[in-house]
Amino acid sequence: MIAAILFGIALAPLFAAIAEVESENGKTSDNVYQLRRIYLDDVGRIYGCHFSDEVMTDRFSSERVMLAYMEHYGERYHRRTGKLPTVEVLARIHNGGPDGWKKPSTETYWNKVKAVMDAKRVKTESEVVK
Repeated sequence: MIAAILFGIALAPLFAAIAEVESENGKTSDNVYQLRRIYLDDVGRIYGCHFSDEVMTDRFSSERVMLAYMEHYGERYHRRTGKLPTVEVLARIHNGGPDGWKKPSTETYWNKVKAVMDAKRVKTESEVVK
């Protein structure tokens, strides 16, 4: 798992929750984050590079692409709204594209990601209490 912080947000818990929602953490697909060619091409266009299809099935490479995508479109969100992106904003951008943060269709996705993150936090907190 990539250890990165973006906009003050530790991405590892977000990426873990996205992996759980998208592929049951790799149990249902080698493409853990369900990246598509259009996602890779968009990041390639932004950064002037090209990604092979193998990036979609390599977890570390997928996470690097997601980091670049979220950084670029998170900055765009910040410029447009004057607010720093939240975990919700980044998850919804991942799911719905550059303007996913404002699409009603990404609310359900965010609720699934949030539920996974909440469940993991509850488990961690209960383990600490023991």
